Amino acid sequence: MPVENRSHLRAAAASDLVRMDTKITPELNNALNELVLATGVSKASLVRAALAQYLAARGVLPPDHPDLIEPTPTRGPGLASQRKDTR
Repeated sequence: MPVENRSHLRAAAASDLVRMDTKITPELNNALNELVLATGVSKASLVRAALAQYLAARGVLPPDHPDLIEPTPTRGPGLASQRKDTR
């Protein structure tokens, strides 16, 4: 019996992530900032989750893709720009 390749189901490690720079409107940025403050989830996690949902809805990501799980809060409170550098 052939073994199904389910490597797409594992969560991406930080080293597996690809940098993508983009520009968004001030309104989207403000909305993201509000959501970060309300949920404690990082902007990057929210954007990854939204993109995964968009791609899955259009059939280009499998419905069981790990990026479709609910993002979890970050360790620090609020926006990264408001945190004190602890290094």
